[in-house]
Amino acid sequence: QASNATIPGAHQVASPPQDSVSCLKFSPSTRPDLLCSGAWDNTVNVYQYQKPARDIQSKPLAQIPANAHSEAVLSVGWKPDASQIFTGSVDKSGKIWDLNSNQVIQYAAHSEAIKSAYWVEAHNMIVTGSWDKTLKYWPSQSFGQGVPAATVTLTDKVYAMDVRGNFLVVACADKKLYTIDLRNPTAFVKTHTSPLRHQIRTVAIFPDCKGYALGSTEGRVQVTNFADSEQHKNFAFRCHRDPSTQDVYAVNCIAFHARYGTFCTAGSDGTFNFWDKDAKQRLKAFSKLANCVSACDFNAAGDVLAYAVAYDWSKGFESQNSSGESLWLMPVLDPDVKPRK
Repeated sequence: QASNATIPGAHQVASPPQDSVSCLKFSPSTRPDLLCSGAWDNTVNVYQYQKPARDIQSKPLAQIPANAHSEAVLSVGWKPDASQIFTGSVDKSGKIWDLNSNQVIQYAAHSEAIKSAYWVEAHNMIVTGSWDKTLKYWPSQSFGQGVPAATVTLTDKVYAMDVRGNFLVVACADKKLYTIDLRNPTAFVKTHTSPLRHQIRTVAIFPDCKGYALGSTEGRVQVTNFADSEQHKNFAFRCHRDPSTQDVYAVNCIAFHARYGTFCTAGSDGTFNFWDKDAKQRLKAFSKLANCVSACDFNAAGDVLAYAVAYDWSKGFESQNSSGESLWLMPVLDPDVKPRK
């Protein structure tokens, strides 16, 4: 049963999107005071926040010009200097929005929805992953020309993806997982099938780039190491389940804490939790919220968590429910996120 609980100390962001938030990304440390959201109302919003002590304040800063996207925005990301935001949308396009000039140009086109878009530092490119079963790389020097530098064909639709350092991990609808070393961006270093039985919702690479965590629709997280010598350390654990009813919920988002390597999971059950993968323990459970937690992200400093409360469509159109839709910034306390020695 959904509750009207709020998290103590959490700050509700004014002027949130008018429909479910699909993705949240804090700006890089070059300008660390911004949060970007992509949503099902086709908008991209930027909020500015500050945290003088424990209290967080925020204000809406900018919204992408109207009609930039005609359908839901599924992915947002920042260029490293925080001057531009790039998107991926169900309308099959990727756009770049310059925050200074407020100009929008199209950089990417696919034949189906773009699920994921990430900056590739090694090549000054954006990589997009689509439901058209491809990855495409778009070089920054030719943005707006509509020609990818390379296209990689996958076996099924892209359902989740992450990029960090030289690694890209992409998870497809057929539960195939592909790992790419971005120094050779069209070759698979590893291809394997997810050990989780159900659909993959999210993937996140460890901050030390030694592996990744997967979240599935079946309330389970899989922790996987890249190195062959570390495979014995791989494990899965259950989360976002209701023991009283045996109900099982999707893990919608996994976000790693850059400093401590711990992580947050956000679920369809309306909760989020902090975990330590190395100690295999939950560090902190937070109270159940009024709707699903559809997205989350830690800021660059790791002292603020953003989370969106919104229906995540996990029960289809019939169960559509907009109650409690909201966007929040929560101070992250060191004891809650730091590994326990």
